[in-house]
Amino acid sequence: MTTLPLTEPTSVQAESAAGLGEFRSSAAFPLPRLRPVADFVALPAPKRYVTVQAKFGLALGATALWLLLAVLGATAVLPRMDEIVPWPIGAVLFLVVVALPGMVVTFSLAGLALDQPPTPTVARPALPATVAITARNQARSVVASLGALRTQDYDGALTVLLVDNGSTDATVDEARRAAAQLDIELKVLVERRVGVVYARNAAAAVTDTPLLVVLEAGTVLHPSAVRLLVARLLRSPSDTAAVSAHALVRNTRNGDLPETIAYDYSLNAHANQRMHGLFQAPLVAEGACSLYRTDAVRAVEGWSRDDTDGVMITWRFLERGWRVFHEPLAVVFTSHPVTIGSWAARRVRAANSIVEGARVKGLRSLRFPFNRFVAMIDATAPVLDGVFTGGALLALALAAMGAPGLVLAYALLVLPISLAFAIAIRRAMRRGLDDVGITVPGGPRAWLGTGLSLHAVQAPLGAWNALAQLFGRVG
Repeated sequence: MTTLPLTEPTSVQAESAAGLGEFRSSAAFPLPRLRPVADFVALPAPKRYVTVQAKFGLALGATALWLLLAVLGATAVLPRMDEIVPWPIGAVLFLVVVALPGMVVTFSLAGLALDQPPTPTVARPALPATVAITARNQARSVVASLGALRTQDYDGALTVLLVDNGSTDATVDEARRAAAQLDIELKVLVERRVGVVYARNAAAAVTDTPLLVVLEAGTVLHPSAVRLLVARLLRSPSDTAAVSAHALVRNTRNGDLPETIAYDYSLNAHANQRMHGLFQAPLVAEGACSLYRTDAVRAVEGWSRDDTDGVMITWRFLERGWRVFHEPLAVVFTSHPVTIGSWAARRVRAANSIVEGARVKGLRSLRFPFNRFVAMIDATAPVLDGVFTGGALLALALAAMGAPGLVLAYALLVLPISLAFAIAIRRAMRRGLDDVGITVPGGPRAWLGTGLSLHAVQAPLGAWNALAQLFGRVG
């Protein structure tokens, strides 16, 4: 893979990006008024660089310290259960109810705390890029995406390409009409084979710019999204192949609870992508919007069949020693129906994708211990959720029989870490959105969302979705 020139000039302008509107995670509310992000967010900060290997070691160290505390807790809990269950069974229950969940949550919390990517040094990149919008019978969605592209503050040449994936309605005609009104030069490519993977590969085949932004129809970009994606790529090592955007989901289901659930879904997805971006694991891609180096996509022969989430193409990048990062400030907005089980269902799909990747490629094709470790955590998540849920039910039964030790151990050792992680990702999200001029509502709904994020809630949902998918009830 050739190395892109990293000689873009730095431009610094002090313009305010504060107070531009409140984002609501419901499609019933309009998007807030958006302005470009101030250039000063790209100024380098004087921070000491810590390698990924060192961060991985620190995260493992924090997990080991928590595990030591848990072992001490086990010595207090297990003897009190001897009268009801033999100690080997009690030890297994302690492992699945307390130790394993606590280790995963502690590692995630430590990873989030250590995820401090260096600030971009190029405020105004100008490399030519192609924005490919994939659509099938989505005229209104394409028009919305085109309107957002018209407001981009990117200094480089942007080629806008519509990949029509076999539409049978007036999608192409409406897109051309909107492009003319917006003064956008729109290229149209027709890909008759139905499937977003075919559409993406068709876009990569005809792209003549070094960068390719793949965009789902209906995704609305923040005015600085493309600029910040490219700035992150230029700030990253020269072997970086892709950068994922930060998608905020708006629920098409109306009501306060669906809105809270949608924001919680965005938070969980953002936390997961940050973790995978930090430790270079396969789930960092964002299907709604991601930036790719065109030569890298072609080198790995594009997206494979059914790779709608971008897991396998990311895997191919990583096995070559290339990198994929996540840019929290490159905000985009999508609209989907979201339920309380949507995040759990996404975790199950992700686990299946990683398992399939390991089957085809072998887990050791991921070159480093840290990306293999994080991939294994996500691959085994449905199993861990299932055994935790079964163990938790037994723990509740033991508590009813006069042995509440397991429930108390979970409440004292795991629940505080889970709550700390939920609060930490919310604060990180708020800081990032503040930088791009967006606020989010707080109050009781925020605390309800925090409660829905806790491991004790998400694990049973994950177990249920894994079973439902196993029996063919989840697509």
